[in-house]
Order: sequence, then C-alpha cells, then structure tokens
Amino acid sequence: MKLFVSVLMLLTLGAVGEVVENFKGHDCENFFLDGEPPEFKTNGIASQVPVEGRYVRICQRYRNKYHYATLYDTAEKIPVYSAYRYERRTECKVKRPTTPWKIEPQLEDNNNGREMALEKNVRKNNRQAYDSDYENSGYNRGHLFPVCQTNSDDSAESTFTLTNAAPQGCAFNKRWYHKVENDVRKSLQNCVNEGRKPYIVTGVVPSDGTPKMANRVNVPVYFWTAYRCCGTNECQFGGYIMHKDTDVTRHVTDMTEFDRKLSKYYKTPITVFKRAGLT
Repeated sequence: MKLFVSVLMLLTLGAVGEVVENFKGHDCENFFLDGEPPEFKTNGIASQVPVEGRYVRICQRYRNKYHYATLYDTAEKIPVYSAYRYERRTECKVKRPTTPWKIEPQLEDNNNGREMALEKNVRKNNRQAYDSDYENSGYNRGHLFPVCQTNSDDSAESTFTLTNAAPQGCAFNKRWYHKVENDVRKSLQNCVNEGRKPYIVTGVVPSDGTPKMANRVNVPVYFWTAYRCCGTNECQFGGYIMHKDTDVTRHVTDMTEFDRKLSKYYKTPITVFKRAGLT
C-alpha cells in the first residue's frame, strides 16, 4: 500500500490553498506537535518536491488565515493526512456550510493563482480528485478535518476542499462520525477546557487500488485519527482506526502500539507524533 498528500479549497472570496515545499519553517507548522509532521519512511516522501513530485504539502488557508495542513497524494488523488489544532470549548453548533466543493488550481499548474476555484474554471491535468468523480458514485466526500471539530464559520468552510476528503461509503461515513469523530470531539473539548493543548492528525490508508472511484480515485481501506493532549507534566494520547467494511473501531491509547498498527497497514514505518510534546 502507498501513501499520499493534500490540497485545499474554499469559498470564492479570499479562499487560498498554498502549496509549500516544507511544513517546517512555515506558519502552518503550528498545526503539528512540536512543529514535527508525521514521518513516513517510504519512497523518499520526506524529500519530495511540491507540485513536481507525487506528494504535495498544502497549507490550508482561508480568508488570510491558516486553518490546517494537508499532505496530498497526486497519484492516488486522496490526502495522506490533515493535521490541525482543536480549540472548541463548547458543543458543536456550527451549521454545516453550503459552500461548494472546490479544487486546488496549483496542483494542475504551479503557475496558477492560489485562490481556490470550481473545477469548471480550471484547466484540469489529472492531479487531484474532482467533484465530478463523486457524482453518482455511491461514495461520500469524507472530511479528514471534520466540520464539528472546527471552532468558527470560516474554519468550517475551509474544510470543504477535495484535498481534505477521501471516498467513504454512506454507511461507513455515519459509523465514523458516531463512533470516532464524536468521541474525539468530547475528549478534546475536555482537554481544551482544562487548559491543555490538543493536536490531531487524521489520515487514510489507501487500498490496493481496486475498485477506484470513477476509475481514478483510490477508495481507502482504513480511516484513522490520532491526538495528543499536552499539559505541563503529561501528554494524553488517543488513536482510532476503522476499516471501511466493518462496524468495529480500534481504540488505542498507547502511541507506540498505534504507530505499530499503522506501520503494518501501510507496510512501511510511520511515526505520527515524533516527540514527547510536553509544554
């Protein structure tokens, strides 16, 4: 199985998806614990050059603010992961935006502008998923950074980019929301209210490529999410993994064990959180 990267999209005014060469040293490194992105030891992913290479780093920016970071695989046309901070202190009351799904013009041509666009307004070059791929496919656009883990209308709207989504069957979409996203949100709301800092990475494990949605977009076999909630003296870890065809959620509280499981599924070593993260 292989890995991937990410992209962005947003409302027409002020919506920007910024492709960067490295997350580290950029403002969006703040979405990673200790500024350290997950480490995948495969296919030279750490040294891939944006746009020209397969894996693209995207700082997801909307209305002059960065909201999260995505690593996107332009070969499989799904994200590897999206990384973000959790800052919500109350129950989710953000109304689901009606903003249209968009794509990242810079993935089609590095000379394109940074502003997100509807696919009909971009000359396409087969480097990402398109809204038309999902039409009549039977798959939902599954958010990696979900709406109910955002803390503002702008942040919620910023998640509606196909670089932050991967195909989910309708039944799986509902199971993932109720069994994983809700649990994570409750845990991290407590973390924030206790004055600690939560960091989250949500990703997918690609399938072997069959079947592909619209004959071009990989349908992941696993979705996963992991968080660290860090205070002065300790960091709490939580991780979840769910197969697309099962109702069973694997909840892991040991970080080493979680990395071991993901490494098995990816068939390459992966470290989601690289350091202790104590603050």
